[in-house]
Amino acid sequence: MIELIKHFDNWVFIYPEEMEKVFDEYWEALNFLDFNEKECQKRLRSIIKKFPESHMDAYVHISISYRNQKKIDESLHYALTAYLIGKNAFPKEFDLKEDEILWIDLNNRPFLRACQNLGLEYQHLKNYKRAIELYNENLLYNKNDNQGIRYLLLECYLESKDYKGFKNLLDRYNDDYSVEFLYGKVIYDILQNKGENAMELVAKAVECNKHIPSELAKDKHYKPDPYRIPGEPNFDAGIPIGSIQQSYEYWARNKKTLSSKKIREFFLKYVNLNQNQLNESLH
Repeated sequence: MIELIKHFDNWVFIYPEEMEKVFDEYWEALNFLDFNEKECQKRLRSIIKKFPESHMDAYVHISISYRNQKKIDESLHYALTAYLIGKNAFPKEFDLKEDEILWIDLNNRPFLRACQNLGLEYQHLKNYKRAIELYNENLLYNKNDNQGIRYLLLECYLESKDYKGFKNLLDRYNDDYSVEFLYGKVIYDILQNKGENAMELVAKAVECNKHIPSELAKDKHYKPDPYRIPGEPNFDAGIPIGSIQQSYEYWARNKKTLSSKKIREFFLKYVNLNQNQLNESLH
């Protein structure tokens, strides 16, 4: 069993001391995640059998492993179990309006990951209402948002057409200069038929990624090749900020909304205007 106790002014999860014995076993299991899901699940189930009411991280990552295999029932089951293990440890005196569970304390991270992972489950199932509830709950626990919950929340508001919630979140993190928030402001104005405002905001948004207007102007989208570091042709270097890969991923995550005729026509106009201006400057 685990406990959530107040230590001075902070709330901290306390685990059975015996869990330290499976520390190496747990990390070895994660080496198989995204590579050999069957082996990963086998090893994580062994840990869960030893600590069925304590090891939230084992439940979270076996959930992720099943999600990789598109086994929805199993993935949701383990995600929900991890979350409930943490919630069942809450004492009556914990006040969600006043108290926090800070990411900075390593003992709190398994529960915060469990909360996020369950939100992801519902988001994948397009149950945006429940995902939004969980993401907002997560932000109440840890207001510094070390997990990037606000980006997932923004996606849910956009995909569920909750434009009021979308705008409130944009305003709440008005100083966030990420692709999601800078282009989010543009998208909101387009959807509200404020084309002139949107055109002004694009000038700021392209500073974080100049490829997104061209991506959103397309009627057909093709996933670009992985980003490669020069001299490392076989190494997938992820998705760098400002890259073509990032522009495609931004569209792919929000394609239900971003594929709309209104948004595509706006960015097509923007791209054409900029091309015309470039041509004029060359003559």
